[in-house]
Amino acid sequence: MLLKKNAEKLKTVRGVSIRYDKHERATGIQLAFTYKNIQCREPAGYEITQAGLNAAANKLGTIKHEIAKGTFFYADFFPKSTKLKLFGGATKSITVKTYLDRYIDKAEERGLSISTIVGYKKDVKGLEPLWSIPVAELERITIVNFVENATVSSKTLGNRLSVLRSALNAAITDKVIRLNPLIGFKLKEHIKIAKKTDNRKKHKDVLPFTPNELTKIIKETEGTEKAIVTFWSETGVRPSEWIALKKEDVCLITLEVTIYDAVVHKVTKSTKTVAGQRTIPISQELADLLELEMNKHDEEYVFVNDQGKRWIAESFRKHRWSKIIKRAGVGYRYPYQLRHTFATKLISQGENFWKISKLMGHKSPQQLFEHYGNYIEAFEKQSKRQEVRSR
Repeated sequence: MLLKKNAEKLKTVRGVSIRYDKHERATGIQLAFTYKNIQCREPAGYEITQAGLNAAANKLGTIKHEIAKGTFFYADFFPKSTKLKLFGGATKSITVKTYLDRYIDKAEERGLSISTIVGYKKDVKGLEPLWSIPVAELERITIVNFVENATVSSKTLGNRLSVLRSALNAAITDKVIRLNPLIGFKLKEHIKIAKKTDNRKKHKDVLPFTPNELTKIIKETEGTEKAIVTFWSETGVRPSEWIALKKEDVCLITLEVTIYDAVVHKVTKSTKTVAGQRTIPISQELADLLELEMNKHDEEYVFVNDQGKRWIAESFRKHRWSKIIKRAGVGYRYPYQLRHTFATKLISQGENFWKISKLMGHKSPQQLFEHYGNYIEAFEKQSKRQEVRSR
């Protein structure tokens, strides 16, 4: 053990000193520096020799240099320091992926819905090109390049950047970065926004079936398939809603079904919005089909598959719908177009827009104008022509 009288013969520089115990025995080398206006003293971690003191001096020089540059991370130099509670325990090498994973963990701790968590996880997966980048080195230009090379929709990109922006806020708390590189970032300035409608106000995602096509489709169904397709087209429900329909929500006397639930990622939850809980009238023909279905089994749900289990909408689309469409000789469209078919049919019949919105589970008619603008316009023109003719 090196005694104080011998240790004092070693050369030290300002900020590097030797610590002693009460018996005047040298116990270690200490560094002293100022960080964020706070006096800090930390063990250097070197042997008490002249070489150790020289190494400590070099380490102190590096610390002061990085503090001056604004690139100093306390945990990189002193991972076990009690001052990490004050300065943050993050290191310079901590990556974007680490903060994205933390964001998912926090979302689960907060008890967010399954569908929200799954959506976040998809967004995190979509940010994979940025995963390995140290957060401290993530620059705006990197994000711009990521956006400009993306092949997904602007909506998907916006969702991904929203998750990234929120995740990086934790890096500010950890003092890994001073500013979030996504603050003030405007997506529209870096991508070409795809128009959802053409010059005739026709929504590109809305391709409803004609009455003739719908007749052909239903003609090629029987049993459970017929009940599902008829129910879907006659009520305009979302796919997550028809698979969640329970027997207790069907009234064969008043000819009504009430939508309370939706199944999202195999979990039953309330409908997408409060407005989604609604009562929809049905025809006697559909009521008869539903009664047959409910009498086939003892399960609580109206529609069950061959294994006696509740349907998975994606499974129905892949294994049943595609075959039905092929047999009917109709151009393929996703079964979600049955919902659009329901809406456009009511519009063409001159139904009140607020009533249509209510039946669709929308808060207001605004979405009708966004999705079915050209159908509404065509109906209005037709109504005016008929009005002129009747004069």
